Amino acid sequence: MTVPNNLISGLIKEEEFAEVPENLVLMAHDVYKIYQTGEIETVALRGVSFQIFQGEIVAVVGPSGSGKTTLVNLLGGTLRPSAGQVYWSNIKQDIAKLDDRTITNARRGFIGFVFQVDNLLHHLTAQQNVELSARIAGLPKTWREKRSTELLEAVGLKHRTKHIPAKLSGGERQRVAIASALMNNPALILADEPTGDLDLINAEEILDLFKELNEQYGTAFLIVTHSQLIASKARRTLELRDGIISGTHDAGVHLKQLERTRVLEVDNQDRLPLPENILRELGHPRRFQVQVDEGRIVLTPSIIEDAVAVEVRLVTCRICGKLVASNRVTCPNCGTAL
Repeated sequence: MTVPNNLISGLIKEEEFAEVPENLVLMAHDVYKIYQTGEIETVALRGVSFQIFQGEIVAVVGPSGSGKTTLVNLLGGTLRPSAGQVYWSNIKQDIAKLDDRTITNARRGFIGFVFQVDNLLHHLTAQQNVELSARIAGLPKTWREKRSTELLEAVGLKHRTKHIPAKLSGGERQRVAIASALMNNPALILADEPTGDLDLINAEEILDLFKELNEQYGTAFLIVTHSQLIASKARRTLELRDGIISGTHDAGVHLKQLERTRVLEVDNQDRLPLPENILRELGHPRRFQVQVDEGRIVLTPSIIEDAVAVEVRLVTCRICGKLVASNRVTCPNCGTAL
């Protein structure tokens, strides 16, 4: 069932993005977000760039404070970037140039949100909650009822359509929220820790449901998570650290062994982030000498003594076997005196 096309009427398309791939859904290009509190500036995102294509399931992982929720809000148009572009394929524009009303109208038929908390209106039935976004958009009642019934059946809740959220389990409420996010047939679902409040069994069921809906409707998913279950089902996983993408992974990622599958990518600003575990192992050096040796880039840590750069050799810890900078007193991995 398709959504009536009046959700995005009246938008003017630009030629700026005429050459993007046909299957591109969303693109972030050098996105920055700076929060200002009085005279204090906090940089949440520092030039993030990536793309999402039709039918993809992409996971975003990273420690608390790395900018994951800020990224979701920017991609969804509920927050504006301080700099950079966020491209939506349905209007073929950088949404940062649009007014709030235009963004809202375009979002209704393009992006659905799923949050950690179900975000339902608790005086409405399951079916009324699912229909709400289409009702706000002014879509016909007969269409809304047919579409919401179809979605509630797809998420396994055909028998619970008339129940209010208080009469549903946590897993069932999250299924209603997912059906609601799909109501206007979006090209992309943005999910922020969607299984964070669920037990293991319900979390697995929700993830299986994501995969089924992805295959059935062709909807792309971008999911912020700390869950190994979710990351294992993603086609790609992006690591976010200190507001930049610090690594990418193909399918089958293991969150406790990211160093085994991490691929570093030079971003649009010619930056190549060094993994935290490597910097920690070397004693967090801030300066490196760079050489090219038979097609390989060799980075050698250096320190400053009397304003002169001095090379720091790497030595092997006699206990754990890790490489450690020679200026270290103890091994940062096992604590052995060097």
